Amino acid sequence: VYDRNDVETLRFVQRARSLGFSVEEVGSLLALSAIFAKAAPAAGWHPLALLQWSMLGSALVQSALSGLLPIRTMPTRSVLTYTAMSGLLYAVPNALAFAAARHVGAGFVALCFAFPLVLTYAIAVWLGMDRLTGSKIAGVASGLAGALLLAWQGGLDGGPVPWIAASLAAPVVISLGNIYRSRYWPAGIPASQLSAGMMTCGFATMAIINAALDTPLLPDAPSWQALLLLAGQTALFAILYDLYFRLQKAAGPVYLSQIGSVGAAVGLVLAYLAFGEVPGPFQAAALPCIALGVVLVSRRRDAGNSPR
Repeated sequence: VYDRNDVETLRFVQRARSLGFSVEEVGSLLALSAIFAKAAPAAGWHPLALLQWSMLGSALVQSALSGLLPIRTMPTRSVLTYTAMSGLLYAVPNALAFAAARHVGAGFVALCFAFPLVLTYAIAVWLGMDRLTGSKIAGVASGLAGALLLAWQGGLDGGPVPWIAASLAAPVVISLGNIYRSRYWPAGIPASQLSAGMMTCGFATMAIINAALDTPLLPDAPSWQALLLLAGQTALFAILYDLYFRLQKAAGPVYLSQIGSVGAAVGLVLAYLAFGEVPGPFQAAALPCIALGVVLVSRRRDAGNSPR
């Protein structure tokens, strides 16, 4: 499931559009996750506890809606391995982003969502899954320049260096997950089943992480606000990652990674509206660098691109 030339890329785009939803819609849902992460402490939740239980809830919702409950047959060993690795590569970056949001801001975390596109392309080239071109190399360099500007802004603001590093590490793991899921997608297994399996294994991964960190798993004081936040995060994950898998199956990892660019832009707006976060000068400078990187990595040649 990967685009090796421009004709194939157009076909992937057409297949993605035929699903009835767009990169913009999925990216906007992704941006909301940073807002939920920042809002968690105000509702009494530890962000990692909210993440753990919302993964479990979304796994149950996805399984029920796709007819996987009650379980009738056990998945094969290869599918179990795939979902376990997918769950790990999903839980770790989300844990980093959720934990970092209250320290560096939802807008900063949302901006980091833009980097998986350039990173996924770089990894795909390294693995021989895509071609090396001058414009895309420039795009990767521009995206990395944006990352350096974000890190610099955090340092000048006296931001906590470990959480800045965690925010910037999250897209690296996301990119690895994008590549892994496409490269090792089990034949004949629908996207909805793999998404539910990933969420289940993500919950198990978060349970281990939270046990190791001795994270409080329940709100400080149970309230309707805490319950509504959990319900909202659960519904968001159930919808977002079902669409995420469907888009990845149809269009491949590099095209899928464009949702992060949308998430970055939408997340900045939502962070301002919800928390009054105003981007600093280096964050503002990072935005066009990231945008340029996205354009250069995702653009195609005009010659010979009509579908056959």
